[in-house]
Amino acid sequence: MPPSKISRVAKSSRVSKKAVATGVPRSKTAGAASSKKEKGRASAKKEKTPKPAEATVVIAGHKRTIAVVEEDSNDDGTIQPIKRCRAGGNTNTHDYHAVREKPPPRDYGATFARKSTAHFTWGAPHFPPPPPPPPPPQSQLARNKGKEVVRPGSWQARATSSRYSGILSRTAIPESEPEPEPEAERRTCPFLRIPLEIREDIYKYILVADEPIRVRQGWSAVYPRNRPGIRTDLLLTCRQVRREALNTLYGENTFLYLLRDAAEPPALNAQGENEIVVQHPLANDALSDYEADSADEYSDDDDRIPVSSSSLGNNYTGTEIDVRRFGHKFRKLMIVAEPNRAEASYRLSMANAINVFRLLRPIRPRIHTLTIDITPQRDPSTGDLSFLDFFERSSEVVRTLRGLPCQFIEILVNTGVSGSGIGGDGEGNPAKRGQEKIRLNMKYAANIRRAKRGEKDLWRDDQVMQSYRSAKAGEAQRKLESLPAAIRKIWEASNGRFKRRRVDFDDDDDCDDFGEFFHFQDDDF
Repeated sequence: MPPSKISRVAKSSRVSKKAVATGVPRSKTAGAASSKKEKGRASAKKEKTPKPAEATVVIAGHKRTIAVVEEDSNDDGTIQPIKRCRAGGNTNTHDYHAVREKPPPRDYGATFARKSTAHFTWGAPHFPPPPPPPPPPQSQLARNKGKEVVRPGSWQARATSSRYSGILSRTAIPESEPEPEPEAERRTCPFLRIPLEIREDIYKYILVADEPIRVRQGWSAVYPRNRPGIRTDLLLTCRQVRREALNTLYGENTFLYLLRDAAEPPALNAQGENEIVVQHPLANDALSDYEADSADEYSDDDDRIPVSSSSLGNNYTGTEIDVRRFGHKFRKLMIVAEPNRAEASYRLSMANAINVFRLLRPIRPRIHTLTIDITPQRDPSTGDLSFLDFFERSSEVVRTLRGLPCQFIEILVNTGVSGSGIGGDGEGNPAKRGQEKIRLNMKYAANIRRAKRGEKDLWRDDQVMQSYRSAKAGEAQRKLESLPAAIRKIWEASNGRFKRRRVDFDDDDDCDDFGEFFHFQDDDF
């Protein structure tokens, strides 16, 4: 080996030799080191205290070590649990068991102005600005040029689609700014913007007469000398007003038919019974252009008819009513039979007048009230009352009343005649003046007929209502069939009953037979 390098073995030998060369005995140095170690161990045994028993529990997903104190321990509360630092750099500076405070609430008022009313609320929604109104047409600009519309701006509110429509949605409009109107309202007549109920009251004030309108010739002509004086200029304004006004004209007025035209007796059929053949008084006249197509008879285009065909005023020459087109609008009808119109021909005339509405097509009428006014009289020779045969079960009048689409039928019985000496007690003394009413409810029978024709019925599946309708309809039919007895009872209650007494004369060759005479006895009721 070269002399310049020294091995590790040589180095260690040199160190050991150096230690030996110091002249200190080895035994003394070893004893001093061992004595120091023993003193350190003895002091460590004296300083350390015995550790208490420990237990590990899990709190909120974390393991915690707690000291278990024995029952015979002398712990006076000075022993504290061992603190362990959480490993890792994500340490929680707060104590785990400490109560944490909520963050301060957000100040919403900072987003509003200082004087805004939103400071008193929980926050107002954001409303998008309303879309700009469409530009008016050129004609509207030219017409309103140079004009300024003034409106109170503090109470004008813009319409918003949001659910919040309180004080926050009110925005002031400048007083000089005109409020835009929709295009449909701009084209609509101001009268049609009024509610329909108010328009109907206006129609009633103009078109409804105070007295019943007297008609003749099968409800198709107004008496020239008894015109009601209704101004029908309102019907010429526009189509919508005409349609609404016609419903008021024919539906609110009462049309009075006075029996003056005697009808010819009808021919007998194969069974030997009278057939009621109803022919309109104007059937032979020139028909209108609307009869060619009955399907379009009641369309809107048919409203353009001559004024004379439906005018009722004194300022027009025409006095005709087109019953074929407007008969379904009639609601209140009245037939008056004078005391001297009790013959069979006038009975047929009354049946024909009722049949005009019973056979009306294509739209069936719905009459509210039909009133029949009669004045019965007693025949001095027989004592029979007049007009009782009008309401017999097999008479033409009763047969037409059964099929009439009507809600109520009223029979007005006049129990006296004014000072003519006709009627009364049969001795020339006028009877007491008075009037009694017999009212029949026929709407249940009409409902049953409409249900049989297949029309819509809301109570079709209700058995209770069906039985109630049948009972009411049967009651009305029985009252209709017993009208002669009811009329006689009313008349005799005021004029007395007819008594026939037979008196025997003295025996005489010239007067072998007995005579009969009649007298009337007034009963006090």
